Amino acid sequence: MKRETPSRWKSMRKVELHRHLELSLRLETLLEVAPSLGIRIPGWKQGEKLTEETLRELHKELLILKPMQSLSEVLSKFLMMQKAWASEELIERLTYEICVDAQQEEGIAVLELRYSPTFIQGASSLSFEKIHEAICRGIDRARSPSFVAGPIGILQRTLPPKEAEQVVHFFIDHRDKFIGVDLADREVGFEGTRFIHLFEQIQKAGLPITIHAGEEPHPESARFIRDAINHLGATRIGHGVQIIHDPETMEFVKEKDVALELCLTSNCLTQAVPSMQEHPIRKLLEAGLKVTINTDDPTIFHTNLNHEYDLLEEHFDFNRALFHQCNQFAAEASFLPHFDVLHALSLQGGE
Repeated sequence: MKRETPSRWKSMRKVELHRHLELSLRLETLLEVAPSLGIRIPGWKQGEKLTEETLRELHKELLILKPMQSLSEVLSKFLMMQKAWASEELIERLTYEICVDAQQEEGIAVLELRYSPTFIQGASSLSFEKIHEAICRGIDRARSPSFVAGPIGILQRTLPPKEAEQVVHFFIDHRDKFIGVDLADREVGFEGTRFIHLFEQIQKAGLPITIHAGEEPHPESARFIRDAINHLGATRIGHGVQIIHDPETMEFVKEKDVALELCLTSNCLTQAVPSMQEHPIRKLLEAGLKVTINTDDPTIFHTNLNHEYDLLEEHFDFNRALFHQCNQFAAEASFLPHFDVLHALSLQGGE
């Protein structure tokens, strides 16, 4: 997504490990396809000129611009974005645009895009196979010598056991077309250990694992992180910000050489942390943990990777050396083939 003020970090080579495909689409495309899909966007009429004032109003309707106050408010915005993933043609187009924008607008050389087939199926009614094939076509169209991307399959924690098994079997049966597997959605009340048997199958199939854990403020957050590593085979943790409250778990994660996929803006807007100033990213990095920089849901949170870099420079005095260090951690932790990662980074223009 383009932002009003260009970032001085735009040309820097970047790696992003934690970006949800479904909430990364171009708003312009959403507005274009909305009428044909029956998507009603409050405050906007088809054909209306997109003035700055109109865009500001649309942002209020579509995006999360301040800390979340109610789950229903957030879900309505998520569901509006979901409706855009309605056909094979749109899925391919949206994926392609996301990859192109990552390259051209954000300087990203290595991009991992995670998605939930059950979430997209809710809008399209397509089979998992057709959804995944369309996503792969979009990624392949955007591929270049200086850009490599790949899909991570998300298993939603909230699924009933039988449906969860179907999703995991799909990932395993198509393991040559996924770079890894993730477990996402709310942790509290939906503990990951319910899926130990499924993640044992995923590990046997040779698929790398990242787990959303330690995101929500909760007394058990540190245990959720340890369980993700010990029982589910995670080699990366999505978010994990609550680890800052448990020095023992911090040491454990460091000992296990597990990378953290941190998302600054997301953590503030979801109230995973009280404020930007209180985000533990700098402390975690100084404690020796492998910290990576990510956007999570860039469209709905009105951010991009350049903007995250700007925030880190402004609030935490990140400099070029620290950004390079975080990118190195991300490159080493990537689930994409190591040769492809190094090749893309070596050919990417800029710094």
